[in-house]
Amino acid sequence: MKYVKLGKTDIDISVLSLGCWAFAGGTYWGEQDERESIKTIDAALDLGVNFLDSAQAYENGVSERVVGKALKGKREKAVIATKVSNGKHYYADTMIEACDASLANLQTDYIDLYYLHWPNMKVPFDEPMEGLYRLKKQGKIRAAGISNYGLKQMGMLEETGKFDILEAHQLPYNLFWRAIEHGIQQKSIESGLGIVCYSTLAQGLLSGKYNSAAEAPDHLKSTRFINDPDGKFHGTPGFATEVFVALRELRPLCDEAGLTMPQACLAWLFRQRGVASLLTGPRNVGELMENIRCMDTEISDELAAKLAAASEPVRQKVGDNPDMWFVGERARTY
Repeated sequence: MKYVKLGKTDIDISVLSLGCWAFAGGTYWGEQDERESIKTIDAALDLGVNFLDSAQAYENGVSERVVGKALKGKREKAVIATKVSNGKHYYADTMIEACDASLANLQTDYIDLYYLHWPNMKVPFDEPMEGLYRLKKQGKIRAAGISNYGLKQMGMLEETGKFDILEAHQLPYNLFWRAIEHGIQQKSIESGLGIVCYSTLAQGLLSGKYNSAAEAPDHLKSTRFINDPDGKFHGTPGFATEVFVALRELRPLCDEAGLTMPQACLAWLFRQRGVASLLTGPRNVGELMENIRCMDTEISDELAAKLAAASEPVRQKVGDNPDMWFVGERARTY
């Protein structure tokens, strides 16, 4: 396993990280066996994956509690990242309470990386930054980060005078979803923030498992990838046509290179500027092993260019809005 420093800290994180949202099961991901989740975390640690990602919002702390159970007696092996929800807990005083609850869920007395999960334009940006500052001073967190912030919002964080406390920016980034390339990626790099990528296989689309929108699971239908004719989810037409045309072009490119689609797509992502770690969300040990095998994959400049060209129509449809779920006034990142 390869490791990099988290931002400007001395914390070593694995370049492949374990996303723990699906371990919560629930309405978004469906039923999940807790014993299988714990086995997967154990196997990840044994394989050198030390960077675990969770959030307060993942089924109201269920994900954090699963991580806490799995790390009992082996806390020192892990770098834990979790996130504070962007509602009432974005005020400095209430953020302390939220952090204490996460610490209890995780069965630990410190969190390695504590993110602001989503921007909240209704709360003065001084408040969450002051909360992060206090938590770090108290020793409850080792480092702070942001997740899903746009260029304008990053500028507002800078105006607080506490921007230097930040070490990482977690963002959706994959071969299809490249909205961060419209300035957010560059700003993060210039600011010394390690980019932690989530949705690295486009919520499973780039796994190669689905041949049509009808085969996609419900959680994918809530994203902008899939058409939403009734306006039940994101309220936009979506771009499923472009997605599945691109997938039909990507498959033979991967086959010719002797690679699975996840291998090729993750290898492409590792090549991108500023990327510190890739989040993957295996739900069992078998899926984890597939992700680990991708670590040894390298692709040529020629193949990288062909993959990017095949996915270009999807990139064009995504545009510069990094919010995978909402557009217009409902978009949370700008």
